[in-house]
Amino acid sequence: MSIPYTRFVTRVGRRKEGVYLKKPHLYEIDLMRACIILGVICVHILSGFNVTTSANSGLNIASGILIMTFHFTREAFMFITGLVLFYTYYDRSFSVLSFWRKRLLLIAIPYVAWTTIYILFEGTYLTKFQWTRSYLTHEFVGGLLTANQFFMYFLLVSMQLYVLFPLMVRFMRRYERFHLWIFAFSFAIEVGIMVWNQASLQFINIYQLPTWLGDLVRYRDRIIFTYEFWFVAGALMAIHYTKIKVWALGHTRMVVSVLCGFWLALFGFYFLNRFVFDLVGQRVLDTLQPIMVPYSFVVALVLWLIGLKWHSVSKEPNMRALSKVIRFFGGVSFGIFLIHPIALHFVDKLSQLVHGPLGVHFALLPLWIAMTYVLSGLAAYCIGKIPYIGYIVGEKANWPRVQKSRTVSNAV
Repeated sequence: MSIPYTRFVTRVGRRKEGVYLKKPHLYEIDLMRACIILGVICVHILSGFNVTTSANSGLNIASGILIMTFHFTREAFMFITGLVLFYTYYDRSFSVLSFWRKRLLLIAIPYVAWTTIYILFEGTYLTKFQWTRSYLTHEFVGGLLTANQFFMYFLLVSMQLYVLFPLMVRFMRRYERFHLWIFAFSFAIEVGIMVWNQASLQFINIYQLPTWLGDLVRYRDRIIFTYEFWFVAGALMAIHYTKIKVWALGHTRMVVSVLCGFWLALFGFYFLNRFVFDLVGQRVLDTLQPIMVPYSFVVALVLWLIGLKWHSVSKEPNMRALSKVIRFFGGVSFGIFLIHPIALHFVDKLSQLVHGPLGVHFALLPLWIAMTYVLSGLAAYCIGKIPYIGYIVGEKANWPRVQKSRTVSNAV
């Protein structure tokens, strides 16, 4: 079973006289990945600090606003995933079974491996952990079914995307004339889902619902339909990449101004949720709320524009060192995402050795963020270089093949 695409087109990367021309690498995505994974670490470090502060204190509010500022990361990663997939496959014919085998394997191996690693890692510090076969089996099966081990939800949602991707390609090809309407409709649905979540779903007592419905509500943050807009937006971005690029580069100031406006609106929603709607705890900082849809989308566009600007000057002599750093962290971003929960644990232990007021701990947050980022990146890089083991961080490193020496007669 394959998805054909026989339309005769001539631009690079599409089919030309039956031959598929490989598209150029999107180097701007490297910077986006490097920045987004840094934002992920910022959110988690800041969240750990936020819970230590007193409610309504200055540091509590400041750290809460910073968490909201960096809360675009989940949606932006999904946006990039959709963009790269459609950029790679939309204009070419591909076998569905081959696509599933390749993509699902690359994500399923890390999913199973890190679910196992996290469970074993928890056994080193959780007091209620039990080293029994029944307990480990229960945790492992539960982890695979619900992605409840740290941040495995992203991998679970990615696998759902891969399953639905061939249908999305068919849909986008069939309704090419209505892409703008598809974007607008998808955006409206996404905002509606976020309103529903913030106004109703987060307050539902799941134990009063049938088990299957309670599970859907509990794990709504790891169901692909919760994030449908981000994959649709990434798809449309890839399909119309050149046009959008020309438009965005000509309206950079406007895009940045819109971002500043949504940033201020984000602060307004934070105070509205906290002091008007009386939301507390993580409900105030939840990423699944309506304002995060336009805000995260514009942040993703601004990061993409910065990536374009960076790529245009990345080969200049004074930019080479920085370019290597950006490409390094962009290349290992997936591995950082998988490894950083363990790094966070040890960095948190280190931060606890510092005795002083909360203001001192707040000032040291950039240090803990940098340490987590760099250590996770180095660990991901090293693991990725180990033959076969590298699969758990998304790298296909195999043992080097030994070429057989030719006999004299064959050489001649």
